[in-house]
Amino acid sequence: MAIGMVDMVQFAQDKKFTAFLLLLFLDLFMDGAESATQAEIERHIEMGGQYLATGQLSDALTHFHAAVEGDPSNYLTLFKRGTVYFALGKARNSLSDFSRVLELKPDFTTARAQRGVVHLKLGDFDKAELDFHKSLMEDPYNDDVNYLYSKVDPAREQWNSIENLIARGDHRTAIAFLTQLLEISPWSAKFRETRADCYINENDVLSAVSDLRSVNRLSQDSTGGYFRLAELLYNLGHTADALKEIRECLKLDPEHKDCFPFYKKLKKVEKALSDAQSYLDERQYEGCVESAEKVLKLESDIPMVIFSAKQLLCSCHVKDEQFTQAVTRCRGSGHSEGSQCSL
Repeated sequence: MAIGMVDMVQFAQDKKFTAFLLLLFLDLFMDGAESATQAEIERHIEMGGQYLATGQLSDALTHFHAAVEGDPSNYLTLFKRGTVYFALGKARNSLSDFSRVLELKPDFTTARAQRGVVHLKLGDFDKAELDFHKSLMEDPYNDDVNYLYSKVDPAREQWNSIENLIARGDHRTAIAFLTQLLEISPWSAKFRETRADCYINENDVLSAVSDLRSVNRLSQDSTGGYFRLAELLYNLGHTADALKEIRECLKLDPEHKDCFPFYKKLKKVEKALSDAQSYLDERQYEGCVESAEKVLKLESDIPMVIFSAKQLLCSCHVKDEQFTQAVTRCRGSGHSEGSQCSL
C-alpha cells in the first residue's frame, strides 16, 4: 500500500520528535552522570582527608588516587596526594605530584616549599635551594623555609669535603661525615652508595649490605644494585640471602647479563648446601657428604662458601664416625679434631 504525502510528512515529524527526545534524554543523562562523578570525587577527597588525619596513609592514598583520576586538574587534590606520598617516603611520586601542582598553580608557595624539602631529602641541593629561594620571595618571614634554606649550603659543602676525604683514602672519616649528611638527605641513593663503598674499604661488609639494600629501595633501576648486593652476600657465605637479592634483579630484567648467569650457579650452590643440612638433620650422612661435595665442585674460589661446605662435611663425617675423612675436612673447615666440629 502506498504511503500518502501527508503520512510521509507525519512520519518524518515523528522521527524528528523521537530524535529530539533521545538527544534530550542523553543530555540529561550526561548532566546527571557528571554530577554523580563530581559527588564521587568529593567523597574520595573527604575520605582521603579523614584517613590522612588518622595516619592511615595507605587508605588515604587509595582515595586520593581515585579523586585524581576523576579530576586530574584539581591541584589541591594532587597536593594532598603528594603529601601522602611524602609521608610514605615515596620521593619520586611526591616530587611528580608537587611539580604537577606548580604547573597548574605556579603561585602555590606551600607546594613549592614542600617540593624543596623533597629535593633536600634526595640530596639535590641546587634544586632545593632554588625552590626555597622562590618560596621566600613570596613569604620571606616563613621560619620553617628559612631554617631549611640555611641547611642547604652547609650540606653542599659537607658533600664536597666527603669527596676530598675519599680521594685521600680517609674512608673512616668520610663514613662519619656521610652519616651526618644522611640525616639531612636520607633519600639520597648516591650518598648511601658512597657510604657503602667506604664501609667496604673499611672491611665492614655487613654495614655496606645494609646501605645497599636502602639504595635498591631508593633507586628506580636497581638491577645493578641487586647484583652487587647478591655478590657481597655470596662472598660472605650468605647464599640464601644472595639468592633472594638476585631474584629481585631478575624480576626487573629476566635476562640480565650478570644476574641470570649468577642466578643459575647460585641456585645450584644454595640447593646443595640446603640439601646437605637437611640430610645432616635427618642423619642421612651419605647424602649429606654427597651434597656438600657437590658444593665444592660448583665453587672453588669463594672462601666462605667453601668453608660452609667443609663445615658440613666435617659434621657429617664425625656423626657418621668416619674419623679419617673427618680429620681432613675438620682441619679444612677450621675446626680442631678435639672439638669434633663444635658438635
